Amino acid sequence: MKPTVDHLLVASDFTAASSAAIEYAATLARGLGAHLHLVHVLEQPFVASGPHELVLPDTPGRREERYRAAFARLTRDARVLADGVIVSVEIREGEATHAISQAAVDYGAGLIVLGTRGHRGLRHLFDDRVDRLTRLTGRPILTVRDLAGARATSAAAGPELAA
Repeated sequence: MKPTVDHLLVASDFTAASSAAIEYAATLARGLGAHLHLVHVLEQPFVASGPHELVLPDTPGRREERYRAAFARLTRDARVLADGVIVSVEIREGEATHAISQAAVDYGAGLIVLGTRGHRGLRHLFDDRVDRLTRLTGRPILTVRDLAGARATSAAAGPELAA
């Protein structure tokens, strides 16, 4: 029995690494004639970005604002890919690993594509999430590294790492 991939799922957190994963998955989807599903998860509690993490209580108004912003961003990402691939977008709420695994099951995704920023110190956290996703879904996971960001980080660290 030859495995087929009719649906690919990309979980996006709107980082450069996620953008690289979306582009890679779109290329795969075009080549396979597969559907591409872009998913973003609104996690709880809500942590404001900035120099200091600030946990904000979630309100219906704030949740709606976050939902609209995320949906608009995913829709823009999908429009860019519209040539030659069928793309859907969805915003889910909850714990990211569980929401992504449920989306993969719901869409019948044969492959999950994730972006990784390649931070060495946080790699164990990312690996734990990938392992958990694999256990929950039983599906293969392809990780795509943001090479442009990795090169910039390496170059800033010093010439010995920039090779």
